[in-house]
Amino acid sequence: MINAINKIQKLTNTKSKTIELNTSLPISLKVAEKIGYNRYILNFANKSLNTRSAKQLNVGAEYWGEISSNSDNIIITGLYQKPSFDFMVLEDGLLLIERLVSEPDTAWLYEYLKQNLLACSQKENFEIYANMLLALQNNTINIGFKYSENLGVFQYKKQKNYTKIYLVFSNFAPLLFELEASDFKKITTPFKKVAKALNNSFECEIAVSDVKPLWVKNNSLIDFKG
Repeated sequence: MINAINKIQKLTNTKSKTIELNTSLPISLKVAEKIGYNRYILNFANKSLNTRSAKQLNVGAEYWGEISSNSDNIIITGLYQKPSFDFMVLEDGLLLIERLVSEPDTAWLYEYLKQNLLACSQKENFEIYANMLLALQNNTINIGFKYSENLGVFQYKKQKNYTKIYLVFSNFAPLLFELEASDFKKITTPFKKVAKALNNSFECEIAVSDVKPLWVKNNSLIDFKG
């Protein structure tokens, strides 16, 4: 799985400061302002764009979108809202993923969470470990991690005959992997351009469809205020 993470990050060019309209991958955008019915100001890289969206967008939220040009117009399609990363990332998250690959029995992970919850002195870290425990109770491993300068979320759910892995980075749209034993059988992405890039890096079925997390925290279960 670590090799897959490496491959995906190699598809991105995080050092680019300008936008090329014929880019082969989705770009990151932020909704700066709503200026009328279905009209918004979007910020991306060093540009601002006054655009119309049939889909309701959340002001202040960040999205991925595919960008292209048509005559004198910039066209953005397939807007997909980014999750929030900063509240869930563990400093040793990538090490946990590596250990999970080599030790799929999750008994060690329960012990890790137990020890860290007992020793935790910061509310933010307590929330991270508590949410990981809640995810485990729903048969899903949920790990926030940092890879180079980018934040990510890794979710793992083992079922009877196959395994699903949800992977998303702050600089790359979400992917859903389906494995049998240790072999990739299918990767799903919301974006056609991403699918084309994945076809060049992975030897398995690549599908374009909506991608949802394997687990989403329920904010009503635990109140961390106070």
